[in-house]
Amino acid sequence: MIDTFSANSLKVLDKSLDEFINKYEYHLSIFKKDKRAVLGSKYHSLICQYLKGYDITKMKLELSDSNVFDKFLKSINRDNFIKTEYPFLIKCELNNIPYYLTGRYDAIYHDKGFIIYDWKTLNIPQDVENDLQTIVYLYTLSLIFKTQDIKMRYISIEKSEYKDVEYKNSNYYKKRIDEIIGKYYNSF
Repeated sequence: MIDTFSANSLKVLDKSLDEFINKYEYHLSIFKKDKRAVLGSKYHSLICQYLKGYDITKMKLELSDSNVFDKFLKSINRDNFIKTEYPFLIKCELNNIPYYLTGRYDAIYHDKGFIIYDWKTLNIPQDVENDLQTIVYLYTLSLIFKTQDIKMRYISIEKSEYKDVEYKNSNYYKKRIDEIIGKYYNSF
């Protein structure tokens, strides 16, 4: 029985219980890293190093078009970033059954509240308010920092656009997460 869920695994479970079981219990998925995923990993790594104050001039040479990336970097104020690539593992419970929510925030910023930054290579989710990554990330950060003064900012590196999502309430987030996990737990 699986007891640890990421936003991505919850998306798979919400879509299909069978696909979730095949992928996460039986490990029957075909993993294919495409060029966009590799580029996204490079962007994430460079942004993390940049926010930590390192000179990334030579590292940017790995990019085929560093002009897009340079334009993106100019839009980021390095002040007040408190964590980059910050992992989390939060214990929760559904009907007296413990489970864990896990993931990694791309960056956390603090100035008059917390902002979770999530870098997207190209496209920002269409329905950011109801995206499971938004729900899991806002909910877990509210538990970690014991505040509801949080928002999430999705930023498209290549399109130079962003969308913000304000924190709703923990009951809404927990109910949505439990509804999805319940699909799996109720299948036994």
